[in-house]
Amino acid sequence: MDREQLVKQAARDLSDKLIDVWERTPTRCYLTVEPENSLAANRYMVDQGGRLATASGVDRRDWIEVCYHYCFDELNIIITLKTRAYKPECELPSVGQFLPGAVWVEREIQDLFGAKFLGHPDPRRLILADDWPEGVYPLRKDYHHETHSNTGRAVSPDPGRARVLSALRRG
Repeated sequence: MDREQLVKQAARDLSDKLIDVWERTPTRCYLTVEPENSLAANRYMVDQGGRLATASGVDRRDWIEVCYHYCFDELNIIITLKTRAYKPECELPSVGQFLPGAVWVEREIQDLFGAKFLGHPDPRRLILADDWPEGVYPLRKDYHHETHSNTGRAVSPDPGRARVLSALRRG
């Protein structure tokens, strides 16, 4: 099988799950699925021989886009499977349930963007401090970094700000 055949087969096999297919270059392809189809589509990529290189998150205002980047080394192609965690819940199923390599990167996306990975085997914080306020995500577009004048700690003027300032005043 060559690159072109792989992309065509994936588009055909996942046709009932796909929102969009974009072949950016001969070595880069993007497939987009709704969250309820994410597990099946990710399993498909692994079953086809894809190696999960990493995952990334992007704040798209109305949803957090989670991108799973699969390398097909023999074919010299990267297929990115994109899905959406719609705000305000930001929930989607965890690929870490069956793909151990996704566990840490999903925890990173959870900490930094607020996506909640349902069924995740280890949903503890990974990057943010344990005393970081709930509901404040530093890579979201609505996050605005400020420094509290008395403590030098970061605060954010979003809905979590009142909790942060209140906690800082209590000491």
